[in-house]
Amino acid sequence: MAFFIFNEVVKVKQSVNKLQPFFYICKKCLFYNFKSFYHPMKQRPIYTEPENCQDCYKCIRECPVKAIRIENNKAYIIAERCIYCGHCTQICPTGAKKIRDGVPAVKEILRQNKQVILSLAPSYASEFGNLPISSLIAAIKRLGFSGVSETALGAELVSAAVNEFLLHSPRSIYISSACPVVVEYIRKYAPEHISSLTPIFSPLLAHARFLKKQYGEEVKVIFAGPCIGKKTEADNFKDLVEIAITFKDLKMWMEKEGIQPENEKGEEMHFIPYNSGKGALYPVEGGMLAGIDGEDKKVIKMAFSGMENIQDVIRNLDDSPRKDTLFLELLSCKGGCINGPGKLSSSSLAIKRYDVTRKINSADRDKPLNLSDLTNYYTVDQQIEKEHYTENEILQALAAVGKTSAADELNCSGCGYDNCRDFARALLAGRAEENMCVSYMRKIAHDKATVLLQKIPAGVILADPDLKIVDMNRYAANLLGEETTLVYDASPGLQGVALEAICSFSALFGAALSTGKEIIERQIREGDKIWMLSIYNIQPHRLVFGLLQDLREPYGKTEWMMGKTKEVISKHMETVQKIACLLGENASYTDATLRAIMETMKGKE
Repeated sequence: MAFFIFNEVVKVKQSVNKLQPFFYICKKCLFYNFKSFYHPMKQRPIYTEPENCQDCYKCIRECPVKAIRIENNKAYIIAERCIYCGHCTQICPTGAKKIRDGVPAVKEILRQNKQVILSLAPSYASEFGNLPISSLIAAIKRLGFSGVSETALGAELVSAAVNEFLLHSPRSIYISSACPVVVEYIRKYAPEHISSLTPIFSPLLAHARFLKKQYGEEVKVIFAGPCIGKKTEADNFKDLVEIAITFKDLKMWMEKEGIQPENEKGEEMHFIPYNSGKGALYPVEGGMLAGIDGEDKKVIKMAFSGMENIQDVIRNLDDSPRKDTLFLELLSCKGGCINGPGKLSSSSLAIKRYDVTRKINSADRDKPLNLSDLTNYYTVDQQIEKEHYTENEILQALAAVGKTSAADELNCSGCGYDNCRDFARALLAGRAEENMCVSYMRKIAHDKATVLLQKIPAGVILADPDLKIVDMNRYAANLLGEETTLVYDASPGLQGVALEAICSFSALFGAALSTGKEIIERQIREGDKIWMLSIYNIQPHRLVFGLLQDLREPYGKTEWMMGKTKEVISKHMETVQKIACLLGENASYTDATLRAIMETMKGKE
């Protein structure tokens, strides 16, 4: 809005020559204010929209590092713990996990700079595979970019630097630093392997340095690809990369501008300064290894992808001296970057891999790249503190959710954590809330429902299709007579007892169950007793409850019963509804019972 208003003012005043310097200064200041407001570090690459979060804990279950904090039943990203793999943005069922949109900032950079080059990730071949390269480049340049270059050129620089490093390094285990997510994971969660990371820039940073050397330091570099981790790289290396956007961002931007790449001709368009070679294989699992020869020194090369696999590889990685050098290519996304969270296509990984390899087979670059200094040493992230809790603290946390013995630790993962003890540690760290424990909340629900059933000042009987009692309160037993009360005392709830054994109106329950129609206020006489019976559906044909009232009771007691029922509802219904939601039910049977009582009593009045 500020830019719109300012631009309109400029249009009005631009004819006044003496004001031109003033407007130039203002426009420059306004841009800097915009940068300070929109600076990528102000908003993390992944964030939560709280209104969309439905408290399902799926992001906790799926997050490889549990970088989620639950606050007021909403799941938020813990920035200092997050490795920005982006997996949560793919599996969140409600879309509450969002990827930061960098397009507004890119647009402003394009407005302010003449030379802005787009560094296009090599996985573009699997996203725009059927589109002529010249058409894609033409469409991108219509957005305002001065040129488009392949990030794969940086990958080739990295391969050359890694080859040189391995040649002159002692025999050991080395891990590629090409994937920013893997680098973040090691910095935060496996610091013992920080020295194993090859001290070399990632392909994106290497490419940015190459472009600045080629076209001048004033050139601005923007990245587009399927990786969210690249956003953190751009945030941390502002001198090389201005900002990173995803392929999804790029496509939506084109659509908003009315640009259709397939309609762009662009016969003269090409990548600058030239096409890539083997570096284009980097986005597929094992693709980097194609550029690591190890001919002068025996190097055993291995590739692993997917954070679960990587965690297994790193967990017990022994870096003791060996006869050979071991080089590990680790990519956080299963199958490689072609399966990144910012991808466009959801086609088979085999097809995507084919599209990438087909592109490399047709590459015609034969110009050598100039190798500049790509050294970059990685340090341990000191933000992550090891959480050490005593056994007594863990036991206290478990007791807070009703787990007082080993038998209570179900390890069901309903809370999102792998086991109850991990959940207890999260409780102690302030990342979790007690109501995340499903078994604990189920117990609370059962206990509250039982209390509610007993406190209701009317007889309540729940029956199943076999006309057997599912549950019943003491008030109903008292209404049915002393013998029933004695049996109830011996077996509270009378679960499984045949209805016809304790009352004369079991046929009414049978009729309600078989027809699915509710029975409202049927008067029943049995000797000197007069009752009012209403039967309501909880699950038609499967579960009904009967509400039994003694018509001989004075109106004052009925009014008291109404008041008590309202009190019970106001105090407990919020909790019951919360439990019902947590357990995936449509409604609590207690909720239905209480509301039916209210409706019945209102009808009587």
